[in-house]
Amino acid sequence: MFQVEVYHHDKDIVRGDLEDKLELLEKEIFNTRKSAKEYIERCLSGKPKDMVDRFYRKGDTSTCYYFTGVTWQHENSGEMMEEYYKYILKKVIPK
Repeated sequence: MFQVEVYHHDKDIVRGDLEDKLELLEKEIFNTRKSAKEYIERCLSGKPKDMVDRFYRKGDTSTCYYFTGVTWQHENSGEMMEEYYKYILKKVIPK
């Protein structure tokens, strides 16, 4: 069985400061690696190729990113942050 987790990295206001947050949007379970990968590719289809990064690994955790192009400056660190969606595909052991 395979699990796909979708995270969203976005800006957030904490005590008046513009910061970032990474939140889990959804978690899906699939019976095959192929169906899990098809789910990720359906989510990424139609997106500009220069804004999508795919890092598929056999037998290891695979990660894909979709960058939206929205940027902001983290007020505490001064670092430039970028909004993105992160898809993590990993094998899980059924209980």
